[in-house]
Formats: sequence, C-alpha cells, structure tokens
Amino acid sequence: MRDVSEIADVVELQIWARNHPITSSALKAELEAALGEDEERAEELAQNVMDEVQSREVLLKDSYPFTCDGYRVELKHPDAATTTYLFCLGLSLLPPAEIENEQRAIQFETVVLNAARKFFGGDALRIGAPWRSADVPDYGTLLDKVIELIPNLGQKSKTAAPGGGDAGWDVLIVRNFSDNLYPRLIALGNCATGRHDWKRKGMEVQPTLFWTYFLHAHLSVFITFFAVPFMMDEDARKRKLSSSNLTLDRLRICEYEPTVMADAATWLATQRENALNLAIA
Repeated sequence: MRDVSEIADVVELQIWARNHPITSSALKAELEAALGEDEERAEELAQNVMDEVQSREVLLKDSYPFTCDGYRVELKHPDAATTTYLFCLGLSLLPPAEIENEQRAIQFETVVLNAARKFFGGDALRIGAPWRSADVPDYGTLLDKVIELIPNLGQKSKTAAPGGGDAGWDVLIVRNFSDNLYPRLIALGNCATGRHDWKRKGMEVQPTLFWTYFLHAHLSVFITFFAVPFMMDEDARKRKLSSSNLTLDRLRICEYEPTVMADAATWLATQRENALNLAIA
C-alpha cells in the first residue's frame, strides 16, 4: 500500500491528467473503493492527503502547480506539463516502459544541473552518459570542457570512459572566483530516477575515479550531491547523508528550477492515459 505522500503524488498527477480538480469527499470515495477501508479510515486518509498537498504548496509557493484550500485540490498553472514538479511526478510514478533514457538521463540530469547551478552558483556541465552531442563528439572533448572550468587539472590523462559510458558521475558544478585560481568550489552530482532502485545509486564509484582522468589534482573545496525526482523522507535522507554530500529531492529541485525544457513537457503530455491508469493506493 502506498503511504500518504505517495497517494498525494498519484492524486496530483491524475488531477493534471483529467484536467479536473478533486475534493476531499471524492477522494474519500476513491480510497474506500480502492482499499476496502471503512468510511472513517478513508476520510482520515483523504484529509491527510489534503494536508500533505497544502504543506507542499506552502513550501514551493509559485513553483507548485496546484492549489488546495483543505477540501479541494486543483491546477493553478496554465500549462502544468511544463513544470518541473509534474515532470518529476511522471518520472516517479509512470510505468518504467514509458520512461526512455532520454527522460531518465538527459532531461532529468539537465533539470538537476540547472537547479544545482542556481543553488551553488558558478558554471555547470552534464558529464553523465549519454554525453555525445554536436558539441561533444567524443569523451576527450567532454574532458577538455571540464579542464576549461578547472584549469589546474592540466591535461587529460585518458580519452575514453569504461565501456563508452562515463566515470560514474552525472553533473559537474564549478564556482570560481574572478581570479579563476584554486581553491574553488567543485560539486559532483549523481542522479537516480527509479523509485525502487535509488538506494544502490549515488556512489556507484568514488569521485577518485573521475579525477584520475586528469594529470593534476583539483586542489579545491569539493562536495557531492545526490538527486531524485521523488520526495525523500527522513530515513531516505539519512541513507545518503554525509558531511560532504547534499540531497536534492523533488521539492529542492523544483525550488530552484521550476520549469522544464520543451522536450520533457512534450513527453509528459503523451502520458495522460498512463497517469489515469495508476492505482491510487
């Protein structure tokens, strides 16, 4: 059975898919039918969902595409499919077969990159596979772009990643002072979209491997971060907690990057029927 937070996720995505609000009484009826619970328990659960939605609205303000008065939840964004919040809901809830590598890697990692850049400041580069593009025809070119951001790395010592992939990290953030000299702030980020396999992600390899691709050390203040499109509870945060690692969940990502690129919104717009077929509990 889904917990209150996950039920609220489904309710939000289905409000968007139907383009129709839901009331507490209508939600209670849905929960009674889905769970076989008695009326009192279903009413309590429905109110808990309303409370959860209201708390999200308070936290995210204009970045949250819904509004709730405690009894009724409805869309408030004129084009909700363009919001990072709805995109992250889709990644969290829709059937895996409907989520291509384009959404999981390129689009989600780009959203995380933009959010992290606004949080940390500085410059950002997506370094996770698939990295090939018109500007990056080979892995050596990507490493050259890293050196442009961190000049004291010197030259690259390798030109290919294992298996044609990457060095285990998805996003690089570099914040320089105007003198462009070390020490500077450097952050490496890892992204995971799977709601059931994220626990094993976030540190597939130590950052040490990435730095072996260069001749010299970065000589700067260094941290890592881990990003997911769903909401992390206290236990989830503790799984990834360390003195040098931050977590960016859906709320934290949306706070700094409230809208997505057109391709992500286009994909989400094709998923209304799949959203309506989700079990509420």
